[in-house]
Amino acid sequence: MSSTPRFLLGVLLLFPLALVAQGKKRPDQPLEMSRLPAVPTMPDAFPQVVGTQVFGPAYKFTKDEAVLEAAKGISAMGSRILKINADSGQQLTPYIAMPFTHYVLWYRSSNEWTKGFTPELKRREYNAVYHFTKDLLTRYDTAGKTFFLGHWEGDWYLLPDKDVKKDASPELVAAMIEWLSIRQKAVDDARSEVSYAKCRVYTYAEVNRVRDAMKDGRKRLVNAVLPKVNVDFVSYSAYDSQLLPGEEIRATLDYVNAQLPAKAGLPAKRVFIGEFGLSWKACGGDGAKHDQRNREILAKFMTWKPAMALFWQYYNNEVIDGEQVGFWLVDNKNNKTPLHATMTELFTAQEEAAREMRGRTRRLPGYEEIAAFSENWLNARAPR
Repeated sequence: MSSTPRFLLGVLLLFPLALVAQGKKRPDQPLEMSRLPAVPTMPDAFPQVVGTQVFGPAYKFTKDEAVLEAAKGISAMGSRILKINADSGQQLTPYIAMPFTHYVLWYRSSNEWTKGFTPELKRREYNAVYHFTKDLLTRYDTAGKTFFLGHWEGDWYLLPDKDVKKDASPELVAAMIEWLSIRQKAVDDARSEVSYAKCRVYTYAEVNRVRDAMKDGRKRLVNAVLPKVNVDFVSYSAYDSQLLPGEEIRATLDYVNAQLPAKAGLPAKRVFIGEFGLSWKACGGDGAKHDQRNREILAKFMTWKPAMALFWQYYNNEVIDGEQVGFWLVDNKNNKTPLHATMTELFTAQEEAAREMRGRTRRLPGYEEIAAFSENWLNARAPR
């Protein structure tokens, strides 16, 4: 049997008081980080909260496979969070060797189930997720890694023609509820049957048309599916809210979080930002503007104190009529953007703040503290 659910949360999900607002410890707080080292080979690891990802990059510069090359670049920035597509534990081997602590994975993120979720498909889905989870928990337990298994923007599965004026069909809603429930059961079963101590595996569902439900009452993943499933976390691909004022962003995240049934051993806030970001093209090809506008967006998300906020992405994946749209930190000429420098410097500043805190309090910061620190740091940063 595994450890208790609260211990399973590891360093990512400990939530002490904010670094910038000291006060009395809440009576319901879990144990401090200094007593629960999740990555014993990396004793100075703490939840960075801010990160990036790589999917379908349109270019590369070395002999490495493009995603591996980009992952090396992300690691070189000082990031310990990596979001990629994954097929198997074996395929993850080169990434596990890198000093990442948290892996957010698209796993079996396909629409096969939307075409008729037959008993055979259900059996295959359960078996694949169960064995993958078991493999992660056994193969990587000593490495102390944390994995989130989820999928791409789920509302597009429910709206295959992407007509946002429509409601999701009852048939697709029912199929998605069953799909996510089977995946969760597979992870739950694997976690209950494997003896492990340091590795963590969680599920997540990704929402991307939250405002349609919240403001217009449309049937979407967030309001038609989430209340009826038992997923561990929710990823929010947040393009429909990222340009709104901070108070609207917080209200939107509160709305998403409120749809989740309570789950023992997990924190009150179970929503993270799986995607955000303005492209180079949307910023007029101006590096300073691209840096500033994305910093402002990230700082607004930090006010809600999510466990993670992941910029889309390291290398651009979108090319229209031969032109790079520029969802990137490193462009197709191998030039690092000003935002790349900002995020690299933020990682360094987080490390310094964590060292200072451990010297002062004999513990490392939790994710809410790092979110508060990051918000202040981003807001204080002078425009480039």
